[in-house]
Amino acid sequence: MKWTYDGAVGIPELDEQHKHVFERFAFVKEAMAKGGGWNDMHSALAILIKDLEFCSAVEEALMRIHDYPGRERHKKEHVDLLQSLHAMEKAALTTGLTEEMIGTAFAAAMKHHLTQDRRHAGYLPQVRGQAREIQRT
Repeated sequence: MKWTYDGAVGIPELDEQHKHVFERFAFVKEAMAKGGGWNDMHSALAILIKDLEFCSAVEEALMRIHDYPGRERHKKEHVDLLQSLHAMEKAALTTGLTEEMIGTAFAAAMKHHLTQDRRHAGYLPQVRGQAREIQRT
């Protein structure tokens, strides 16, 4: 669960936010490995959720600005990821969080990043090119 820039999408602001999100996943896993109590787990998850909410809001704003055609699907995946994290947060307070829960959420976030985020980032240069072309005419 370590971020590498091999996973970068090429938009510095988003890459930095993604790095923070993946570091937060690692922090949750480390807290669990150290036998952290419910309070440690809840705190780690709350920070992860806030970072993912912020990252999602920025991405969704960019998608609206550039009229990205895949934004509804992308946004739905953000909602799904956040719902799973909120379920983990609840589990940390009640039944207990498991490594499987963390691994499943991390895998979903990574899949989203490697597919949807890259697809969105790949769309942006086309939009910028079209904007320059329109200005010339």
